Amino acid sequence: MKPTSEDSYSCNEFFSPPLWRQRRTFIQDMLNKHNIETVIDYGCGEASVLSFLISATENKLTKIAGIDIDPEVLEEAVERCLPYSSDFEQLRPRPLEIDIYQGSVGVADDRLKDYQAIVCSEVIEHVYPDVLDVFLELTLGIYHPEVLIVTTPNGEYNVNFPDLKYNTPESIFRHDDHKFEWSRKEFESWCEEGAKKYNYNTEYHGIGLLHRKYDQLENGHCTQACVFTRSTDFKLPQSDETHGNPHQLLRHIVFPYYNEETPSRDKIIEELDYYIEALCKADSYINQESTKRSETQDYDQQHTDLDITIIDWKSFDMSKYDVQQTEPPTAEIYTSASPAQTPIHISISSLWHILRLQHICGSKENMIAILKSAERDCYQIMEDNSTLIVSKSFNWDTDSDSVKSFSSREDW
Repeated sequence: MKPTSEDSYSCNEFFSPPLWRQRRTFIQDMLNKHNIETVIDYGCGEASVLSFLISATENKLTKIAGIDIDPEVLEEAVERCLPYSSDFEQLRPRPLEIDIYQGSVGVADDRLKDYQAIVCSEVIEHVYPDVLDVFLELTLGIYHPEVLIVTTPNGEYNVNFPDLKYNTPESIFRHDDHKFEWSRKEFESWCEEGAKKYNYNTEYHGIGLLHRKYDQLENGHCTQACVFTRSTDFKLPQSDETHGNPHQLLRHIVFPYYNEETPSRDKIIEELDYYIEALCKADSYINQESTKRSETQDYDQQHTDLDITIIDWKSFDMSKYDVQQTEPPTAEIYTSASPAQTPIHISISSLWHILRLQHICGSKENMIAILKSAERDCYQIMEDNSTLIVSKSFNWDTDSDSVKSFSSREDW
């Protein structure tokens, strides 16, 4: 449905982070906010959004569908959505199935009913009037998702791009395939008409402000978005009407996932201890290396392997270490005799990003409850459950190869 490339105004040159990333993060956040497990990427193109949603740690999705009319971009979409070899080594905590369809977003298909959400990102501005005219009737009136997310360019923001000659007889769109670029008022009018007709609520958002122009809001944001949510008094219509299966299913993709019995509570605590210890060792090693290098006068920062002092635990992938072992190593748990050290702060979200812990704990809330019940004097969880504070020292050798393996740059 849409071209294979983002418009030239989505890039890093203008926006930081790039506009395309801000849009996809917004979509993911909205799906998480509404606890969505099944979603359709409507007008998926080459799966730039769909593939972004495959993450095993960022959402709870178990079923995704993508549909587009262009067979060439769908070849790339299928390729982007196939499991990597690492997906067979680091198993997902829950199942995931993906169906890629070829067909028009202006035509209904019974197989696309019963999905909780529909995402339509940067699509409507590419379709012809006849498809646009039936878009909300089809998505809200036939599919009835709990949530519909639509994003589209905000035409008013084009004033910031001189080459587009906004509001002049020579004005052009951001992409040569765009059929329109609505103002905020035009977009809201279209959304409200459909929401009222099909009993949905609307919530409007802006995405993307030019770099160093974050306080200039008179023309809104570069991308405008509407999140339609089904009203609480919504009743699914009782209808025997069917629409058949006009779309062609190009590929059904199934991801491998963890499907074993949950270990005992004591075993879970052992593994939590092990991963927390490993993260603390990495923290200690990196800070020691940073101190050593900062004391070296001829230190060339461009060639350093460890030039950071704050660890981004979210990107620190501990799941690749020993996750397939049947008996995890026994952690060297803190004792009251251990020498004191500066407390190490590990965010609970980052600890939860370790797939192995997702496997055995089941939920972040359960992991927190187990940590609190573990009776470890060295562990303290902040009141808002955001951070684990490790307050005493393990007995480790930070010069050992095993410690360095947790800290090498290639693992970040």
